[in-house]
Amino acid sequence: MKIIIKKLTDESLMRRACEMTWKGNGKPSRMTLNEIYDCEHSPCRTQIFWIEMIGIPSFVSTHFVRHKIGAEHFIQSNREDRGGAGDVNRQTPVDHGMLVNAQTLINMARKRLCSKAHKETRDTMLAIKDAMKWVDSDLVMFLVSECEYRGNFCHEPKSCGRCPKTKKENSI
Repeated sequence: MKIIIKKLTDESLMRRACEMTWKGNGKPSRMTLNEIYDCEHSPCRTQIFWIEMIGIPSFVSTHFVRHKIGAEHFIQSNREDRGGAGDVNRQTPVDHGMLVNAQTLINMARKRLCSKAHKETRDTMLAIKDAMKWVDSDLVMFLVSECEYRGNFCHEPKSCGRCPKTKKENSI
């Protein structure tokens, strides 16, 4: 597996989006990427990435394609008339490209870094996180599992045991 990430937008676009939401004061935005990723306000979606996952198993590609809000997926066809192998299974390697925004990557990491995610899928998300260090170091610290994101409590129906389950109170 090989991961290639290219960032297509920059901090100036995020700041301009911030300025558009509060024109009243007339001052330029001083918001940082770290701040916008932390609060997850809409301008974080201005940060767009092209991610290539080369040679991942077909079933891992299927896990990533489930994230469809804020992402476009481009996956190598296995059809014989399109250069595919023909005799394929869930382990057949494919190339998978994603055009994705920062908010979607944060959401994707929450599910794909969970210990309940398939190991190969988790390894692929970890590889994306590792490659992101060289492209947008501010985003990396927000690419965490669901339990870490939600205060070190598990919200899965069946916990892996890493974090305690939440205590649900009867609110009726």
